[in-house]
Amino acid sequence: MPRGITMIAGLTIALLMAMPAAAQTAKEPVIVNSDAADKIAVTVYRDNNRGDGPINANWPGGYALITETRTLKIPAGESVIRFEGVSEGMYPESAIVTGLPKGVKEKNRDARLLSPAGLVDAYLKRAVTITRTDRATGKARTYDAMITAGPTGGVILQTGEGYEALRCTGLPERMRYARVPKDLAAKPTLSVVTQSNRAVTVTTTLTYMASGFDWQADYVMHAGKFNPAHEVDMNVFAWLTVANGGNQSFPNADLQVVAGRLNKRPNAVLPRGPDPELRLECWPMQRTDQVPYRVPYSVPELELGHDARGYMDDKKREKLVVRAMVPQPMMEMGASAPAVVASQEDLGDLKLYRIPERMSVNAKGQKQVAMIVQPKAQFRQVYRGDLQSPNYSGAVPIIPFLISKNETEKGLGLPLPSGQAIIFEQSKLGKFPVAQLSLQDRAIGDKVELALPASQQVRSSYMVKTRADKQYESTLKLTNANPYPVDVEIKLPEGLKSQLENVRNVDGRNVWFVTVAANNDVSIDTTFKND
Repeated sequence: MPRGITMIAGLTIALLMAMPAAAQTAKEPVIVNSDAADKIAVTVYRDNNRGDGPINANWPGGYALITETRTLKIPAGESVIRFEGVSEGMYPESAIVTGLPKGVKEKNRDARLLSPAGLVDAYLKRAVTITRTDRATGKARTYDAMITAGPTGGVILQTGEGYEALRCTGLPERMRYARVPKDLAAKPTLSVVTQSNRAVTVTTTLTYMASGFDWQADYVMHAGKFNPAHEVDMNVFAWLTVANGGNQSFPNADLQVVAGRLNKRPNAVLPRGPDPELRLECWPMQRTDQVPYRVPYSVPELELGHDARGYMDDKKREKLVVRAMVPQPMMEMGASAPAVVASQEDLGDLKLYRIPERMSVNAKGQKQVAMIVQPKAQFRQVYRGDLQSPNYSGAVPIIPFLISKNETEKGLGLPLPSGQAIIFEQSKLGKFPVAQLSLQDRAIGDKVELALPASQQVRSSYMVKTRADKQYESTLKLTNANPYPVDVEIKLPEGLKSQLENVRNVDGRNVWFVTVAANNDVSIDTTFKND
């Protein structure tokens, strides 16, 4: 062997011997998969920007604080811990992992999910294989295609025969992919890099914030009979509705919600993966008048009584709507108390409602439990109007209100979170809904006022008799067509000159308080300044 080559070989061996053992035996980190949590706690905060509208069923606008406890077997050396099954709305910057021997070196959020729609999205502008039945021969034929559009609204393929939509031929066909893309995970996953001097079994806690959750209170109120003092006992019942808009379920979770407005600043908008469900759309081959009416997929059609063409009788459709509107469990005033009721606790200036039993917060689903059960809340009926201008002649709208105070003496005395409410009233034919309204947050001691639909039985009219340079002289008249007396409150405009009987100043406005006898009327003469 030439001398120069011998020297180079000797130098190479010497360098290898001088290298650290770790560099010679460099290994890839060991992957540790954690596919489920031992214990889960979910605390849901509502969407304060939603207003009076319903929860967005597709992607709720609130958020949740999720805490998961997991048991892991960590090997010696560097490893990658994969926390599978986290919420797809996770804010990665909020994730905190405790319990690891040497903490966390690195965090990664794997957001793209393995699903029919996820595969189409990953293979966009890439080649796939199509196998379908040939219309002429009836034999299966396999050929190459390229996905040019999808997955939203259908999948468009480019083949040697041109452009076409997937599964719109009416014949059996299937699409195959060469391999599963590496960046698609079966579940939303948070991966962290950690290190340990020895193999060890640890209990870790993963805590993070996630979007795609929301909750609301839904009130069902049943009015009893009015007494001569215009008072009525109300059975006030409220459902606590929790919504999970993500594709990940949280089984047997400790569930709680927080009421109140937090000073939360907007988070950066996170990119969301495609809907995991692949929705293929094709233009119907029938005439438009042959396309049958279809009810939502969650309602069995056979139960509703469709005809042979798939149409539903109008009367049966009306019964379906009524059945969906009326909450059945608390229809009667004497209904038994629910088995599970959320317990209310103070959380600083906020209120926390804890579910006493573990609940499963299912993907793309909603969970309801009882929240408020107050069977004898005392309300009083008052008719109210607002006369805003002294030079306006005509009718003044009169709105009936049910008013109370949120205190124990009135059968309430507990925080009332905002939500939608339905009021039922007893009649000879049974209970029927008389109003659907929005209830705002009411703390203990606050006034509770429920506005009912405008009444035609109690009316008011205002007529200006004289318009002078300095004043308006007018008459305000109230008419009661009910077979019982009613209490009426009319707000008067500014500039009232003379002090009238039963007129008091309330919150800076003069208000006329009067009781109008059954089938009777009452009026007052007013004088306002002409500014």
